[in-house]
Amino acid sequence: MLIKEKIEALQNVIKRKVTYEELAPILGLNSGSALRNWEYRKRELADFEIDKIDEAFGIKQNTTKQFNIEQTISIDYYPDVFGSCGGGAFVLSERKEKIQVPVKLFKHFSTVKKYSVINAIGDSMSPSIKDRDRLIVEHWEGGQIKDNKVYVFCYKDEIFVKRLVKNIDEIIVQSDNPDPMYRPRFIEKDDMNDVLIVGEIVGLMREF
Repeated sequence: MLIKEKIEALQNVIKRKVTYEELAPILGLNSGSALRNWEYRKRELADFEIDKIDEAFGIKQNTTKQFNIEQTISIDYYPDVFGSCGGGAFVLSERKEKIQVPVKLFKHFSTVKKYSVINAIGDSMSPSIKDRDRLIVEHWEGGQIKDNKVYVFCYKDEIFVKRLVKNIDEIIVQSDNPDPMYRPRFIEKDDMNDVLIVGEIVGLMREF
């Protein structure tokens, strides 16, 4: 794992910015000058160095080591749960089964996060998400909505998959399909408490 990749993995886990200078003393360097050097950034970190960094940041050992892109992860799949990329869908069942998902399908993966897989239905998020895609959901742990990320959320007893933008007094619900019928919707301040974020879409599986 490169230092740059390690920083990206750290930031994904601890949810704050990490600098090259911050890692310097952990790796036994007197200053951050070497870390700012392009050649040093391309050097592979040894496993013991990764462990030292994780320990310094109070992270469970091995949680930010790089995974082989061919590795698969066992995740709960809900075959009867549909997130609507359209007008809304009801949850018919909470039946689940385990499926193997390749790590390479994740936009970002962390062993400290919880994931599940549901189905997409409808075409309002096309071409990003198509009807019957299987969606990898990183479970919501609270915090702020990250603007323009795609979320699965419940609203008035229905499940939706849309891009969200959070303003002070409203949530903007956006589709990727440019068709005028999928114009943005607005959830006003008085209705915000009715929105339950299930998680962020961090990958998908598509059958061709």
